[in-house]
Amino acid sequence: GGTGYVVSFAIGALLVTAILWVARFFVELYRSGPDYSTRRALNALPSFYLKVMWKPGCLAGLLWSIGNVASMISVHNLGEGVGYSVTQAAMLCSGLWGIFYFNEVVSRDLKLKWFASAVITVGGILLLSYEHE
Repeated sequence: GGTGYVVSFAIGALLVTAILWVARFFVELYRSGPDYSTRRALNALPSFYLKVMWKPGCLAGLLWSIGNVASMISVHNLGEGVGYSVTQAAMLCSGLWGIFYFNEVVSRDLKLKWFASAVITVGGILLLSYEHE
């Protein structure tokens, strides 16, 4: 399975993020004008809000990592067709959160279209699952 690549994925994500932050710093340094103010470039970078975000950020990262590993295991055990389809069904869960909790969709017509698409999606997943041996 792909679980052997989780650590290298994490290291790669960390390195790419660090490189992009350094690149963003140099862009802001260039934008600071002819004096190339390091202080102005640092202040132009987005804040991490560590005092507020460390708990929910760590929890979100942990939950994402668990889901990522679980999706690799499901694809390995169920195959590409079923395993990948089931992991992509997470969009249904996030869509329900958006509709019912965050009220992102207010139009009745759009809600009906979303639910029709969700029924088709679930139907496709079920049909694919019948093909799995």
